[in-house]
Amino acid sequence: MTAASDARVRVLVRYAARDADPGAVAEAYSRVCAQLRGTSGLLGSELLGSTLDPGRFAVLSEWRSLEEFRRWEQGPAHKGQTAGLRAFRDDSGGRGYDIYEVMESL
Repeated sequence: MTAASDARVRVLVRYAARDADPGAVAEAYSRVCAQLRGTSGLLGSELLGSTLDPGRFAVLSEWRSLEEFRRWEQGPAHKGQTAGLRAFRDDSGGRGYDIYEVMESL
């Protein structure tokens, strides 16, 4: 087990196509990824599509540490880099995101 300050974190943000074509979410994700390339601490990002509801999505990003994620999230670039997906964010179940610390892995 790693110390909490050194632990990787994964951020899960939920999205819904609503009245839009589900392909619009994938297109927005691609544009956002281009903006995020080279972001310090970001190890990777994936667009996940629901197998139960084709209009629901999640973006799972992995960060080297919670500190690096927070630095980016609170920095000036965050809002502009993720603006393309904001219209699709799904807060219907409360908070539209979760932050998970990697506790153990194989």
